[in-house]
Amino acid sequence: MKADIINAQKALADLIKINSVEEPPLPGMPFGKGCAEALGYALKLLEKFGFKTKNLDNYCGWGEVGEGELFGILGHLDVVPVGQGWNFPPFGAEISDGKMYGRGTMDDKGPVVACIFAVARLLQEGLRPKKRIRIILGCDEESGWLCMERYAKTEEMPVMGFSPDSDFPVINCEKGIVYHKISFPLPSDILSLSAGTRANVVPDYAEASVLYDEDIERVARKRGCQTEVKDGVLYISAFGKSAHGSAPDKGVNALVILCEALGAAYADFNAIFRAFSAHDGSGIGLKLFDKKSGSLTLNPGTAKIEGGRAVFELDIRYPVSYNMDLIYEILKSNLPLCEIERGNYHLPLYVEPDSPLVKALLEAYDGVMGTKSSPISIGGGTYARFLPYGVAFGGQFPGTPSTIHQRDEYIDLKEFEKMIEIYYEAIKKLCF
Repeated sequence: MKADIINAQKALADLIKINSVEEPPLPGMPFGKGCAEALGYALKLLEKFGFKTKNLDNYCGWGEVGEGELFGILGHLDVVPVGQGWNFPPFGAEISDGKMYGRGTMDDKGPVVACIFAVARLLQEGLRPKKRIRIILGCDEESGWLCMERYAKTEEMPVMGFSPDSDFPVINCEKGIVYHKISFPLPSDILSLSAGTRANVVPDYAEASVLYDEDIERVARKRGCQTEVKDGVLYISAFGKSAHGSAPDKGVNALVILCEALGAAYADFNAIFRAFSAHDGSGIGLKLFDKKSGSLTLNPGTAKIEGGRAVFELDIRYPVSYNMDLIYEILKSNLPLCEIERGNYHLPLYVEPDSPLVKALLEAYDGVMGTKSSPISIGGGTYARFLPYGVAFGGQFPGTPSTIHQRDEYIDLKEFEKMIEIYYEAIKKLCF
C-alpha cells in the first residue's frame, strides 16, 4: 500500500464508515462491536505498512516499528454519539466542497490516520527510525479511559510522545477534568425528563413532561421551546446547539433552557438553572482562573430520571493550579439540598513551553506553516496526560471552525494533507 494522500483519504473514509460509538459490551468486545471493528481495521492498516501489532482484548491496541527508546503516538477510535440534525450521513464519509463529513473525521480518526500515513511515508522513503515508534489506539477515550487502564496493566510505557487529538500548534497545558452526578428528589408533577448523550457534549435537545403549569409554559415559549398540552399534561421540547463539553460557550445548552422553564414552578430546577447557566461557573461560586490555563468551564451534559430522582451529569474543566477537592466542596456548599457524587476525573497536565519536546513540535509545525507560534492551553483532555512526558499536537488548525462533537463534523481535505505533512516533519525530527 502506498503512503499517499489518495490512500490516506480512502483509509479515513473506511474508518468513518464504522460506527464506533461505544455500546454495551459483548463477549470479547468491551465497548461493543463497532469499537472492536474500528480497532481491527486500524491494526490491519498498520500491518500493511510493516508495523508489528498487538490487540489488547479490544480495549486498545498498538502498532510498533523501529528500535531503541519507545516514543508514543496516542489516539482514539471511539466517537461520541451522533445527536440530531445532520445534513450528511454521520457514518457516510461523504465528500462535499472539499470536506469529508462524518462523526470522528476530526475527533480523532482523521488525525490518527494522518499520523499512520506520516510514519509510513518516512518508512517508504527508506529512512530507519532511531526510536521505537508505537502508535497506541484506544477505544474508550470519550467515556472512562478503561482502554488506557488496560494498556497500563501489561504494556510498556513510552518515554515521551504526543496525542494527535487537539489543536495546533502545540498544547502544553490541559485543565483538570472532573465529572459529577448531581441529583435531588423529583417533584411528583414532573412525569418525564431527558437530555443529552454524554457529559462532555453540550446537549442540543432536552425534553420534559409535567402536569400543566401556566408559568412553565410561558417561560418555555419565551425561550423558544416547543410546547404541547394534552390531557392536562404539558410537553416541552428545548433545542440548542451541540459543542464539545470543554468549550460550552461554543454551543447552546438545551438542558439549561429546559431547567429555566421548569424553574418557573420548581425551586430545585431554578437552583440548577442559576448554578449552571454561566459557562464560567460564576453562578455557583466556581469562577476560577490562573494565567497558565485560563478560566474554569462547566457543562451540564445530561439529565434523566433515576429511582425517583432528577439526575444530572456535570463536566467541569478547572485551571491547573486548583484541585478537584475544592470543586467538590464548592458544589456541596452551594447546592446543599442536592446529592453530589464525584465521578471520573483526569488530573491537569502542564509541560514547560521551553521543553525539548514542545520546541521540536513547534519547529515542525512552523516549518510547514511558515508561522512563528507559541504553545497554548486547552480545556480538552487528551491521552497526553497518560504519558510521563507528553503533549497534545494537532489536528485542529487555528482559525478553522471546529465541528468536534457537533453535527456535520468534517475534515477539510486540504488541511488533512497538510496535517500529514506536519506529522511527517515532527516524527522525522523526533524519531529519525
